Amino acid sequence: MPRFEYLFRETTSGLRRNGLVAFAAISTTFIALLLFGLALLISRQVSLIIEDTTGNVEVAVYLTDPVNPDTVRSLTTTLTELPVVENVDFESKQEACERFGELFANQRALVENVDCDALPASLRVRLEDPEKYAQVEAVLRGQPGIDRIVDQSAFLDRLFAVTRVFRVGVLLISLVMLVSAAILIANTVRMGLFARRKEIGIMKLVGATNWRIRLPFLVEGLFESLIGAIAAVLVLFGLKVAFINPLYGTVQFIPWVTNADVIAIIPWLLIAGALVAMLAGLVGMRRFLDV
Repeated sequence: MPRFEYLFRETTSGLRRNGLVAFAAISTTFIALLLFGLALLISRQVSLIIEDTTGNVEVAVYLTDPVNPDTVRSLTTTLTELPVVENVDFESKQEACERFGELFANQRALVENVDCDALPASLRVRLEDPEKYAQVEAVLRGQPGIDRIVDQSAFLDRLFAVTRVFRVGVLLISLVMLVSAAILIANTVRMGLFARRKEIGIMKLVGATNWRIRLPFLVEGLFESLIGAIAAVLVLFGLKVAFINPLYGTVQFIPWVTNADVIAIIPWLLIAGALVAMLAGLVGMRRFLDV
């Protein structure tokens, strides 16, 4: 209990003496963690859209006429043995004709003038990971009974390239803000140590260990950082309620982030805030302990 009382007294005393700088550190940490949390939520939103967009993406393996059942079985076995393949469905000419009629239901003239025998049978390959679609063509290249393979590579390459750049860019911005918060917290710790440099010198002379001197300042930085993290979490919930919740009923074809997604990033924000505070504190006080 005396140790906890000592830490509490020293932390509150340091916050009172450096109130303006502490407020600046809390504000910077709040902004940094808010951007970090937004980056995580945006990344999650992009992942939901990609999963929804690529969930129906199939690699179509069109077969030559006449279709040989043994060839279909051989190709199906080869595909199902691939770890990236979720399932393989055979689509006959009649099923292809029905699919064609559904896709072009609004163009009756086109449907009526298409001969179903001209539509090829195919294998519809659904993937566990759409980013690895190229493995299907690599395995089937040169196999007999295949007319052509359609894997939507141009669309998927652009989609995955854009999402990777977007995610990396947002995370880099948030990391820059976290570094800024760490620098400001380190400066706050330095100011507190500078104001108490004579007291620290006396404590060192009477045998106080470096960690006994460090601990109150580390707790002070951790306290500031956690306040910023809590404020960031509250603002993230507020932004979701204000901007995302109204879209649930109006834009239903897009999967939106939920409260569970916001709750899932809270530990990451708290961990990031604590790490920033501890590292900043250790760096900020290193020079003042050499008495």
